[in-house]
Amino acid sequence: MRHGLKALAIVAWVGAAGVTDAAVISLDEIGINKDGVTPTPPGITYNLDGSGLGSVTVRVDGTGSHFVLGYFDFSIGNFFDDEFGELSGVPGAGQSWEIDVTDFTGGNIYTNFLAGVLDNAGFTGPEDVAMALGWSFNSVRGPSEVVFYTSSQQPNVPFYLRQYDGTGDQAIYLWSSLFIDVVPEPGTLALLGLGLAGLGLGRRRKLN
Repeated sequence: MRHGLKALAIVAWVGAAGVTDAAVISLDEIGINKDGVTPTPPGITYNLDGSGLGSVTVRVDGTGSHFVLGYFDFSIGNFFDDEFGELSGVPGAGQSWEIDVTDFTGGNIYTNFLAGVLDNAGFTGPEDVAMALGWSFNSVRGPSEVVFYTSSQQPNVPFYLRQYDGTGDQAIYLWSSLFIDVVPEPGTLALLGLGLAGLGLGRRRKLN
């Protein structure tokens, strides 16, 4: 653990023709900052494969102003200091981002992650690169969700971050979605189910 984050000691071999150094992908560190609580606040669901690719869902309860940041320190290939980073598109309203050298090698992305304020700036490389995305939003009803996605395939979304290996050009993409006031409480789901059952019963009686 470089900074006390939840370390994922995972390494996956991603076979590809002509790929040597880029054949190894590992997620060395991951952290979530939810309203200032880090690095593993409650309400997180991890759906990641052995290489750290997949999704991380963060549930945010309560109304008012909130922010959620996700920090992802991937390593690609056999060398940690030959990575590059870039962004594609324009962030949406309330969205922030950062690509930087890890704090371990002289950057400030982890420090900014802890502070809850990303600097919306990128570092091209080559170096030991990490990525972070964030959302600031206001909830009227609550609860809400922020979902972070990581993939080796380029996504069809307006804005994403890309980290890639200088030797083999193996890429990792990071993007996220915000869902405000659209996550029903468990009790609400139960009531909804009863209501639908009642509608079905009423329809059956009417038809009969």
